[in-house]
Amino acid sequence: MKYSLRARWILPVAGPPIDGGCVTIQDDRILSVGREIASPKCHDLGDVALLPGLINAHTHLDLSDVDAPLGRPGMEMVDWLGHVIQHRFAHPATPATVEKGLYETARLGTTTLADVAQDAPPAEMVESLGVELWSFLELIGPTANRITPQLERAESHLAAGARSKSWHAGLSPHAPYSVLPDLLVRAAALSAERHAPLAMHLAESREELEFVRHGQGPFRRMLENLDACDDGIASGGLSMLDYLRTLAGAYRALVIHGNYLADEDIAFLAGRADRMAVVYCPRTHAFFGHDPYPLEKMLAAGTTIALGTDSRASSPDLGLLGEIREALRRHPTVAPETIVRLATLGGAAALGQKHRLGTIEPGRRADLVAVALPTQSRTPADPYRLLLESDAPVAAAWRRGRPTVF
Repeated sequence: MKYSLRARWILPVAGPPIDGGCVTIQDDRILSVGREIASPKCHDLGDVALLPGLINAHTHLDLSDVDAPLGRPGMEMVDWLGHVIQHRFAHPATPATVEKGLYETARLGTTTLADVAQDAPPAEMVESLGVELWSFLELIGPTANRITPQLERAESHLAAGARSKSWHAGLSPHAPYSVLPDLLVRAAALSAERHAPLAMHLAESREELEFVRHGQGPFRRMLENLDACDDGIASGGLSMLDYLRTLAGAYRALVIHGNYLADEDIAFLAGRADRMAVVYCPRTHAFFGHDPYPLEKMLAAGTTIALGTDSRASSPDLGLLGEIREALRRHPTVAPETIVRLATLGGAAALGQKHRLGTIEPGRRADLVAVALPTQSRTPADPYRLLLESDAPVAAAWRRGRPTVF
């Protein structure tokens, strides 16, 4: 099937905005981009910006049954984790919970998604929505007796992903306070062996830095209360750079959050931007009241950066457009076009897919999102700013060339 879409603005990311442009699609691919209509079937979308499908590089779909962020804004990470643990005990994740999150994230314009999962995703739902899904199995092993069972789970998940036609498998050793260094090393080696990406929460809070450096603080007390304080995990004497060096042994690594990365950490990541990326979750960052995010430093260094929504336990919804707009509010000196790039081409690069996804150009997969634009100021100097300074919602989406109806 061949058809064209005309919009008030085409925002290709790979090139300059096109006023009154057209995108022609054939089957599941973009055939052409410009001002000329290349198909007799042309759909005029009106006052919208048409941009690449949004790529959510980090979320937790198993918490999609949470109606509002848990706890209170500005609370300590350890206290918030207590709320998450209580919620999971009271409401164990089910396929229906994951499906709810998949539906929400797709409805809000995401076409590619990286999820930290407790189990394999519901394949039928993934296929029906047409979302490209990376399922990162969460590994938690703070004590030595958990290493072998976690690695067995990892092997099984990677094997299931290799067989699946609807989703890709990755691994997610959770965080420095929940994963023994030996488990992390072995997970990174497994990632490299199986060519599977790896994601880890890192440098998320100051309390985490204290635990990594000294083996003390709120995270140690949490592990002691859970009877999970192995000497190997609470020994201290490490740095974020030590963890990054281990992650560099993986096939591809996503550093989730990175709120408190030091200059040397950022330089290390920038030097490996082809295989390592940071995923910034602006609204979750705001919920916890962290120090200002070092986005400008990362951009200047050349770090690969993507955006994520995190979960409903710390963010109001799973819409990446909200994250893009929050990032612009918090980083007004960064060009709006650059921030949109983080949610499109940045996410594609983080997942090793920038040759397929993240831009509107011939040969790329036809994943597109239309966002309504205000009717005033029809010739703005920067249509990206018009898009992000509005509160207009996603109006429509196309996945693999097919319009998605909700």
